[in-house]
Amino acid sequence: MPDPFHLAVIPSLQILYCVMPKVASRQLRRMLYRFNTGRGELRLKAFPPYQQKQILETYFKFTFVREPFERILSAYKDKFVYPRFPRSKLQLHGTAILKSVRPNASQSALDKLDDISFREFIEYLVTKGSNKSTPVMDWHWDNYVNICGMCAINYDFIGHYETFDQDMADFKEAAGLTPEDAKRFNAHSNNKSSTASSLLSYYSQIPIEWIDILGRLFRANFEMFGYNFPGPLQSLFEKKKREQ
Repeated sequence: MPDPFHLAVIPSLQILYCVMPKVASRQLRRMLYRFNTGRGELRLKAFPPYQQKQILETYFKFTFVREPFERILSAYKDKFVYPRFPRSKLQLHGTAILKSVRPNASQSALDKLDDISFREFIEYLVTKGSNKSTPVMDWHWDNYVNICGMCAINYDFIGHYETFDQDMADFKEAAGLTPEDAKRFNAHSNNKSSTASSLLSYYSQIPIEWIDILGRLFRANFEMFGYNFPGPLQSLFEKKKREQ
């Protein structure tokens, strides 16, 4: 079962949303919490166990997923390039990364934690990461199944970031929203980031072997949600073959 903290509750709509970081979750939460008049953010952990069970059994449950390599890059940018991590989290992961892959890091680098490269981040994942939930696998880049428990919870709808507009329309219909409520669900793909366009420039900095390891670490993300491996990074593998 997922951590109840990951599950956002909207009682007025009888909707349960599994918050999936780096998959438009900020936009979706902002939109959903408008319906929690006077309560704002409400997570499943706030309810007693018997009520949690009832909500899990009766509410409309949904989440969104994203191409795994794109989500990993988005998490890196969001947490280490333009950091939105709380300082304590940045220190936890940033210090662990530098001590693991940059053993001679200066005290200044350890204090500032502002120059962690994408290559260092990926090296940390492929050497210390796991397909299980561990402190290394922060939920901003952990496997979808570890965050939302797809093997334990029968979700009514799982949308894809790549087809966000159409999937939002399908979600509103599947959830049985009234026309008035549906109008308030105004999330749209124009708010998506430009991360996809920079995938190759970032992943070309790391060895192909590491991409293979990432594929194994995040295998469930690819296989359960229809994403091909290596997907958008196929040209890097083709280039490697030509060079051999």
